[in-house]
Amino acid sequence: MSTRVLAHFGITALCERLTQTPEEAKAAAEAIGYPVALKGISPDITHKTETGLVKLNIADAGALRQAWDELERSMNLHHPDARREGMLIQSMVTGDVVETIAGVNRDPAFGSAVVVGLGGIFVELLRDVSLELAPLSPARAKAMINRLQAAKLLQGFRGKQPADIAALEETLVRLGRMAHALGERLVSLDLNPLMVLPEGQGVRIVDIVMQARPSGVSPKHLP
Repeated sequence: MSTRVLAHFGITALCERLTQTPEEAKAAAEAIGYPVALKGISPDITHKTETGLVKLNIADAGALRQAWDELERSMNLHHPDARREGMLIQSMVTGDVVETIAGVNRDPAFGSAVVVGLGGIFVELLRDVSLELAPLSPARAKAMINRLQAAKLLQGFRGKQPADIAALEETLVRLGRMAHALGERLVSLDLNPLMVLPEGQGVRIVDIVMQARPSGVSPKHLP
């Protein structure tokens, strides 16, 4: 559901397929192309990495089957009562990228705000984040990024190739448009990590956590 809502506003995730069996996973991985990531999917589990529900850089069918079995054991051990939607096969992002986090938080008093910051494990450690109320203009999105300490990483730190800041700015603008359109129906959204590829190559969403009100945010009912 979350990927469909994001796609409605022009925000696309990595190439991915939800599978129910090892055979489906193998076919999906071959169609997407190795290396791939494998993730256990449940609406009851938010932080997958903490209980071993993410396997990265799977290089071939043998490693994929082993990863599938390991995720099954982790699910049974740590989340025996969790609802299971299947296993997600996802293309891997490789090369020189910058991990960021982007998303939406809604405050009852002020409304929806777009958030951007240094992502991955560093979001909680360094708390390098910036926010603006939705919707966003391109200029405000650029200002958000420039306020980050991590802006130096995006601009090309110590000889590294500059990241695609323009694509990150566009993603923030689209998130602001989405937050404004959905209003109170969208409680929160985290894209973490949101990989910013080298200049001209765009961004890639690796993981999505969305909280919506029970009334739902089906694409058929979006503004």
